[in-house]
Formats: sequence, C-alpha cells, structure tokens
Amino acid sequence: LSFLARQAPDVRVIALRKSRDNALVKSKLDALEKVARTPMENVMPYIVECCLAYATVGEIVARLKATWGEFQEPIRL
Repeated sequence: LSFLARQAPDVRVIALRKSRDNALVKSKLDALEKVARTPMENVMPYIVECCLAYATVGEIVARLKATWGEFQEPIRL
C-alpha cells in the first residue's frame, strides 16, 4: 500500500474524534464498562449505543479488554 493509502484511515479517525460529542462517547463507554462488570448482562445494546455515539471499535474493545481481559487459548499437547 502507498503511504497515503495507509494514512487515510488515521486521518478519518482523527476527523471523527474532533467532530463527535466526546462527552457523550465517554458516558456511553462508561456505561458499557459498568454493564460488562455485571454477570449475565447483555452488553450488545450498550455496544450499539456506543456505535451510535460514534465511538470507534478500538475504544469499545479497549473498554471490554480492560474489564474482561484478553482470551488466551490453552496450550494442548
């Protein structure tokens, strides 16, 4: 890929973060993190709310990883 093709997504994310309501995004991500700590709670409606507030997939995943950790596949011999 060319340099410009690789940089284009970064420019779009930066523009998105400047144009969105960051306080709303933070509140939606906080709500997602709170519900993720609750056992047996459906997080999907909260993920949708984050998306509607223009949270990025990376921001959503970072909150879920902070809460649940990252899956480590067991090693089988």
